Amino acid sequence: MRKYYDATVKFHKKFKMKGTNNEDMTFRLNLLIEELGELAQAVTKGKSRENLIEENIDLLNLILGNFVSLGISPEEIDEAFWKKHKKIMNRKKKKLKNGNFRVLEFRKSK
Repeated sequence: MRKYYDATVKFHKKFKMKGTNNEDMTFRLNLLIEELGELAQAVTKGKSRENLIEENIDLLNLILGNFVSLGISPEEIDEAFWKKHKKIMNRKKKKLKNGNFRVLEFRKSK
């Protein structure tokens, strides 16, 4: 994680993103939506494994950039990741009405 984070910091420094719209979370959210759309196209159009990897890397770069822009350290990311991982590992796998399976937190309706 550290080397990816540091590479993202270098990118932000090289292009002087500190204090610009490039660190604005609304702007960054729009970038994520755009990249997620590109991933969706790659999936639905049956693009190559290489293309799927590239589109996922674009998303990873943007997410790491979100952390950098918010001033969240690699240590904080690591701690938050493992906290969330522990939580989701305790979830149940449930069969949906359409026959698919999903792992998520199921709450009973009131």
